[in-house]
Amino acid sequence: MRFPYFKIPTLDSKRKWISRPIIPITLFGRRGEIVVDALIDSGADKSLFHVELAQEIGLNFKGKKSEFFSGIEGGRIKSFLSPIRLQIMGMDEIIEIIAGFTNARGVSAILGQEGFFDAFKIKFERRRNSIKIISERSK
Repeated sequence: MRFPYFKIPTLDSKRKWISRPIIPITLFGRRGEIVVDALIDSGADKSLFHVELAQEIGLNFKGKKSEFFSGIEGGRIKSFLSPIRLQIMGMDEIIEIIAGFTNARGVSAILGQEGFFDAFKIKFERRRNSIKIISERSK
């Protein structure tokens, strides 16, 4: 499956728009599901989502292990680890990964290596302004 890079305007109107590898995904929980745009980040060890997304679909963090993530917002942010099921829009496969959930301002939905990159082959084609994603199970 191929996705175009997502174009984001810069704060400076004289500069070009920024292209990022952002794709639509569905997150599943006991209270339903939510569709979000997620950044594919090959520099992220784990996937990280804002805690509001988890609350909306009914994830509970009681008794969950916490972990600090670094490199975001220039410091360490606390997150709670939890399994989450997700599906890339337009693909049939639903996967379950362990992800962090945080209330840090700069985090919405980030897809990192552990779990996500294990389930899919990701090919960044910046010159073509696209990302190609292939399920590792369909090989």
